[in-house]
Amino acid sequence: MPMEQKAERRGLLLLVAIAMCALAIASPSRAADWTPALQKIIAAAKEEGKLTLGTPVNVDGGAAGSKVVEAGIATMFGVKLDTEWTPAPAFAQMAAKLQQEFAAKLKASTDVYFGAAPQLGPYIDGDLFQKVAWAELWPDRITDDMVERGRSLRFETFLPGILYNVNAAPWVKDIKVLADVLKPEFKGKFATTPYLSGFDALVAESAWGKVKTADFVKQLAGQISGLLACSGTDRMASGEVPALVLDCSGSAQNVARYRTVLDTKIPSDVAMRRQLYVQVPSHAAHPNAGILAALYLASPAGQHDVALVLDGIDGDGYPETWAHRRVAALQQEGAKFLDVNIAWWKSNPAVDSDFSDLVKIVQQN
Repeated sequence: MPMEQKAERRGLLLLVAIAMCALAIASPSRAADWTPALQKIIAAAKEEGKLTLGTPVNVDGGAAGSKVVEAGIATMFGVKLDTEWTPAPAFAQMAAKLQQEFAAKLKASTDVYFGAAPQLGPYIDGDLFQKVAWAELWPDRITDDMVERGRSLRFETFLPGILYNVNAAPWVKDIKVLADVLKPEFKGKFATTPYLSGFDALVAESAWGKVKTADFVKQLAGQISGLLACSGTDRMASGEVPALVLDCSGSAQNVARYRTVLDTKIPSDVAMRRQLYVQVPSHAAHPNAGILAALYLASPAGQHDVALVLDGIDGDGYPETWAHRRVAALQQEGAKFLDVNIAWWKSNPAVDSDFSDLVKIVQQN
């Protein structure tokens, strides 16, 4: 076995061991210690015997994360599942695929779906996703405010900002408000995404509004060096692209290979918490296994070993998390966060159409 594969395997085994130790401390030690409702889920998941996960490679830890989830479920609930992972398309495309399968009365291609408010909005009030009493299943961990629409359990909290190479773009750390990037001395020193990540919520009247956001984007288009997708993090780590305004999740600085190389600066006037949710499709092949996977991801071990270590960002709703500390520190400095959750998105129906006009500005520049 090549040395690289051996190192990767050792790293995965270490993650699994850490997860099992953390769960032994933080979770009930016997199945009988769980709530009666959860005991029924556990028994049904044992009968299912399998968990199917379809996620983008950078969500839920991808292939490596599926093994950690499998081990975590075994330790937490005493349920051994045969876990099968396959790469999935982006959130919106995956939601559409699930809807097509549901309409055709086919089993879902994943037992767990991950998505944010913009992708969930068109489907969340229909029958695509199962209603789950998440807080009743684990009342000592999950509170009612972490569950939306009776279906969606908060998993990670994206905190988009200016992602930058600390050596190639040291000027970013001094940015106070987003308009600072329009200063003449920063022309050509940063990129933006071709889909204007983070700017969609700004067009709402409760935020900047469409007029102000459009004016800013027009100026931004004349200031950037080019376009870079959020997946282009390696180009930033190399220094080829010094900074990205704005990034998708605010997570790169927590990923092992980027630690000390990249960082994120959140200007005070665009601070936002964008929730990523986990939910179980109504037509899941193994719905009870899917529920256990979601509960593991809500556990202290799941939040640390999958969300933070593998994805780079955990959920701010839990007091022990990195995201919770990050939000608290920024609030102490005066930042007022815009909460981009499902309820907010549903109450701002014009955001999608208003935002699509702005994306054309940077793509045609």
